Amino acid sequence: METLEDSSQSMGTGDGPGLEARLQEHYDDLPPAEKRLGDLLLGFPGDIATYSATELAEMAGTSKAAATRLFQRLGYKDFNEVRQHVRDARRWGSPVYLASRAQKSEARSEIIGEQLQQDTAILTATLESLDPEVLHEAVEAIAKARRVFVVGFRNSHIFALYLFRQLLLIRENVTLLPTGGQTLGEDLADLSADDMFVVIGLRRRVVIVSKILELAARAGAKILFIADPSANRSRRLATWTIACEVRGISLFDSYVAVLSVLNMLCISLFRQGMRNGYARLRRIEELHDELDELDTAARFGSEIPE
Repeated sequence: METLEDSSQSMGTGDGPGLEARLQEHYDDLPPAEKRLGDLLLGFPGDIATYSATELAEMAGTSKAAATRLFQRLGYKDFNEVRQHVRDARRWGSPVYLASRAQKSEARSEIIGEQLQQDTAILTATLESLDPEVLHEAVEAIAKARRVFVVGFRNSHIFALYLFRQLLLIRENVTLLPTGGQTLGEDLADLSADDMFVVIGLRRRVVIVSKILELAARAGAKILFIADPSANRSRRLATWTIACEVRGISLFDSYVAVLSVLNMLCISLFRQGMRNGYARLRRIEELHDELDELDTAARFGSEIPE
């Protein structure tokens, strides 16, 4: 069953569709005073999380009373319920709610400095909270597993693919899920307690992530769940969880900590089984040469004459 934090339909204290969907539904019937505020919020619904009802009304050139009538017309009890709904949507990572009209253009140096500061904070918070014992146990399980399934959907699929390719350098029997255009039943038909799952579930997760976690847990497989801190409920199904901070400086998440954790997993795995890992790496390099797959000029730092 889909968990609360994995559903964009469960955000906020009120039920039903999001703020922008409610505005679109009632827009044509709104009185002019309410429509001006509606226009403002349709452009930047996330502003509700940072402004008061009075401030929003002033920005739209209308009254607080008109704002109150609008929110009640949309099915909210009061402004606090609207704000909670929007704050939940921002935590969930919806770009529609993360954008703000208050964001301004800055000098290039300021943008770079702000990005560096934010990414450093994200990386520091993630690695300082990482339990070394969790890392050690998860790496040991990856090394011993009969098969390793690496799972990721949407943005998480990018990082699942990265981890999948790195693990293939070190060990055999690694499977990436999902594969393009294919269903999952065939790959998951014969799971056992000898298997290992690395599930990357960054916000905003899809329903199938929870179902895969449940299926793997029922089979007795070990599960490493790499997610952002919002995955409070899905993590109960995992054997180990590593939480990666992802909140960026604007509407896009930052994944510097995710890549760092994945890189650390692979390095630790290689060090643990260096003899076997090194032999596999040598065989892969031999095949690269045999198949003439890589640019040898780049490898030796010189150009091949034409």
